[in-house]
Amino acid sequence: MNSGTANIHITEAAAELQTTQLKVLMLVKNKAILGEEIRGEWYVNRDSLNCFKSHGSDIKIEMGCKSNCSSGGCGCR
Repeated sequence: MNSGTANIHITEAAAELQTTQLKVLMLVKNKAILGEEIRGEWYVNRDSLNCFKSHGSDIKIEMGCKSNCSSGGCGCR
């Protein structure tokens, strides 16, 4: 996941989405956003989270923003 893009802790991602850490983990599992576990802690890719926030209700959750986004400015691709 780490391709030079900043990662944020799952608690910060959950706060930004106004949801729970469990919901964020489910979004990662369903590939709606990119995330990884590092030394027992979960982190979410910042660009992926921003894309999800921009297009969340418009994308197919099982494919994620990276697969479905046609916007050039959100960092999805």
